[in-house]
Amino acid sequence: MGDAPGCSSVPQKQEQLPQLLASSVDIVGDGNFPQGCSFSPDGLCVLTYTVNDNRLRLYNTPPLKQPQQHTPTRNEVGDNTNVGGCDSSESAGSKEGEGGDQANALSDDSTLSTPLSWKMALHAKAGDSVRSYAWYPLMHSSDPTTCAFLAASRDQPIHLYDAYTSAIRASYRPYNGLDEMESPNVVTFSPDGTRIFAAGFRTDRTIHIFRTDRPGRDSEVLRLGKSRRSSDGQKGMISALAFPQHRQQDGNFAGSSNPAVFAIGCYSPGSIYIYDDRMPCDDNP
Repeated sequence: MGDAPGCSSVPQKQEQLPQLLASSVDIVGDGNFPQGCSFSPDGLCVLTYTVNDNRLRLYNTPPLKQPQQHTPTRNEVGDNTNVGGCDSSESAGSKEGEGGDQANALSDDSTLSTPLSWKMALHAKAGDSVRSYAWYPLMHSSDPTTCAFLAASRDQPIHLYDAYTSAIRASYRPYNGLDEMESPNVVTFSPDGTRIFAAGFRTDRTIHIFRTDRPGRDSEVLRLGKSRRSSDGQKGMISALAFPQHRQQDGNFAGSSNPAVFAIGCYSPGSIYIYDDRMPCDDNP
């Protein structure tokens, strides 16, 4: 029966619940919650930080089952057509080490209806509240030398942590114009992993760039203005820093072909600027 004249049918939303694969059971305490979360570049780990206990936590990603496709019946495809199916035996691998047995529990069809009780594989205790963290962009679990992440904590150096042992591999110390070490609000790698960008300092509008293979205090400094209070350049405290990514032919994301171009976001006043550190501004101080 058609709609009455002058009336239109309201489209129905298609809603469904996603399949729950795992839920954490080890984040406890009043007011203790994750501050962000980040998949490792190879997709096999999840990194997060919990605010009350100042822990950087690493979880192994549970293997994913391929959803079963609908198998047509003979009435749907005809008597002379073979009935097909799908092979759902493949599942994503899991990183070796603690937590591996938990992840493998999802590889059995009989356990798919029971979510995994997820526990961290390892943790690192930060010296103070963590402001920012980032994976080494070329990280792959099959190569332990690449398994590392950065973290910046209040009043602490930038630390490079080993993702297998949680040990500190290296430290980087930004110093301001008063020769005081100052921790950044934002820290990240360049897409090729050769440089570390630190920004969001309270004393000046600067970006410190460290060579990943040269820990310590030596850094290149980029200025967003002649001074903290000058009217030129991008104003406000830096709150975000990002590099472009491009999609490869296989559909996966890779680092930018131009690792010198990056975006900076600030608050109070809010703004987003794009920079290229290969092209110095004529007005540089």
